[in-house]
Amino acid sequence: MKKKMVNYDVEVSPEFQVHLRKLQKNLQERIKKILGQLPSRNWKKDALTGDLQGFYSHHFEKNRYRIIYRVEDHIFKILAIYVGKRNDNFYKTLKEYLKRTKQL
Repeated sequence: MKKKMVNYDVEVSPEFQVHLRKLQKNLQERIKKILGQLPSRNWKKDALTGDLQGFYSHHFEKNRYRIIYRVEDHIFKILAIYVGKRNDNFYKTLKEYLKRTKQL
């Protein structure tokens, strides 16, 4: 018996859009392609821990950039929350955003 594949819609948050526009065009196109591939990924390997449990992180461009997303299985939706270059302030800024938007 074949397992039925469920299609997930991928949406992006306003904050994600703001940060996406700040990146170079070639990175923007790469990110759009990655977003289209998220529904077929093995999310468990992208799971974050600690304060960020329930969120996932996709690394790309040799781990220099991150896409942070949340999977909402009950409505078959992936919400891309945050994107940016991985630096010393990345997760601090992410947590501040999540607290400000009451997602954390």
